[in-house]
Amino acid sequence: MMLQILAFVAVLCWATAPRLGVSAIKVVILLYALGVGAAADPAEAQEVYVRVVDVGAGLCVVATTPDGHSLVYDTGSDAATCRSAVRELVPSKNVDLLVLSHSDSDHVGAAQAILAENDVATIIHPGDNRPEDLTALRGAIAAEPGADVWNIAVRPVPFGKQFALGPATITFVAGWSDGTKTRTHGEKKLTEAMRNNALSSVIRLEFKGHSVLLTGDTVGRFEYEPGKACEFAERTMVDDDQTIPLKSDVLVGQHHGADNATANCFIQAVQPTYVVFSAGNLYGHPRQSTADRLVAYGVPPDNIFRTDRGGYEKPKSAKSAQWIYKTYAGCMDKKGDDDVEIHLPADPAAPTTVNYRNPKDACEP
Repeated sequence: MMLQILAFVAVLCWATAPRLGVSAIKVVILLYALGVGAAADPAEAQEVYVRVVDVGAGLCVVATTPDGHSLVYDTGSDAATCRSAVRELVPSKNVDLLVLSHSDSDHVGAAQAILAENDVATIIHPGDNRPEDLTALRGAIAAEPGADVWNIAVRPVPFGKQFALGPATITFVAGWSDGTKTRTHGEKKLTEAMRNNALSSVIRLEFKGHSVLLTGDTVGRFEYEPGKACEFAERTMVDDDQTIPLKSDVLVGQHHGADNATANCFIQAVQPTYVVFSAGNLYGHPRQSTADRLVAYGVPPDNIFRTDRGGYEKPKSAKSAQWIYKTYAGCMDKKGDDDVEIHLPADPAAPTTVNYRNPKDACEP
C-alpha cells in the first residue's frame, strides 16, 4: 500500500512540478527521501527477530518484536557477549521476559549483569538445588523491582501457560525444579549432570503462525542409546504434544547438540525446518550422531546452523565424534563471530528464514 501511494504521488508531482516552479530533479530527490527512506526504516520491519548469540560453549537467545517487546532466554557463560547483545537489541532497557532454563554456569553467566542494567517484568527460573553458590544470582532476581518472579521450586509454571510478548506469544512447554521428576516412565537412574539438564524450562515463541522452540539442555535419551529411545523430559513433552504443541519452524537444539537429547520421537513431534545449535569449540558439540538423526528425518545439512561454524574438534572416540560438516581441520572457532538470526515475518504466508549474521565463516579458507 505504501508503494502504491508513493507511485501515485510521484506521477502527480511529476506532472505539476513545472507549473509550481519545481525542477523534476528536486521531485526525484524528495520522493527518494520519502519513499526509500520509509522503505528502509527499521521501525517498519514487521517481523519478530530472534538472535542466537555466539557465546561460545553456552546459550543466550534474545528476541524482539516489531513494537519493542523483548525476551531473553539464558545468558551464556560470561557477562560480556550476551549482555552486549541485550544492549544492542533492547535499547529501552525494558525486558518483558527473562527465562533461565536451568542453573548451569554456561546458561546463567550474564544474568546478574542483565538484571542490573535492565528493568525485567517477568522472570522464570528453576530454583533448583545445586552445589554451586547461586545466592548472589537469586538475590538479584528477588530484588528486581516489580518483577513477577516464577521460582519453579516454590511457584511452578503450569505447562501450557502463555505469556504475551506484544503481538507474539510465549508458551511454557515444560520445566521442573528437580530433574528426577522427569523420570516418569521407569527409565534408568539419571546422572547428576543429566538431572541438572533434564529440568530445563522449554518455551515456544509464536508469531503470526511462525514459531521457534527453545529447549535449553533438556534431555531425551542416554548417550549412544538406539534411535528408538524416547525418555525423560522429551518423552513427557511428546506425550503432552496434543495439548501443548511442539511443532515449530525452528528448533534451537537441546544441550548444544549432545547425543543424550534430540531423540527421534522429539524430532518427529517438532517437525523442524531449521535447527540451531549453540555449541562452541568444547565438548565435541554438536555430535555427529545427533546431526545424523536430524538429517535422517529430513532436515537438510544446510538447514542445521551452529555457533561454532567451521570449528573442528578431534574426537576422543568414534562414538563422541563431532559433526564435521563444513568444519576445517586445525580451525579453533572463536566466540562472537557466528551469531544466528531467525526471522519470523508478519505475513503468515511468508516463510520463516534463518541465516548467519556474518555471511562468511571466519574459518573458511
